[in-house]
Amino acid sequence: MAVMIDKPSPFALPRKVMTEIERRFLKLAAEELASTKPGGTQALAALLDLVASWHGDRAGKPFHEYGRGWVAEGNARHPAADALLRDLFGLNNEPDPRRAA
Repeated sequence: MAVMIDKPSPFALPRKVMTEIERRFLKLAAEELASTKPGGTQALAALLDLVASWHGDRAGKPFHEYGRGWVAEGNARHPAADALLRDLFGLNNEPDPRRAA
């Protein structure tokens, strides 16, 4: 019985690839959040959760676009982490979608 190696599995997740800018963004964000005293560790944990969620998501959205949506939906769970991630993704001036309805 021959096994076809060149044919992708229908159950495989799409390959996620971060751009160089996205990798630098994450490295700088992690360094900055680690040194931030009020809520920095919670924001860093939320950022790690965000990266894992993006990687496991089947949609092909770029990381920054997915991250903005993830933060806007309130997935950070900790008020200080939410505020820091909103600042990081440039969402400070946008209204909370949960309160807009």
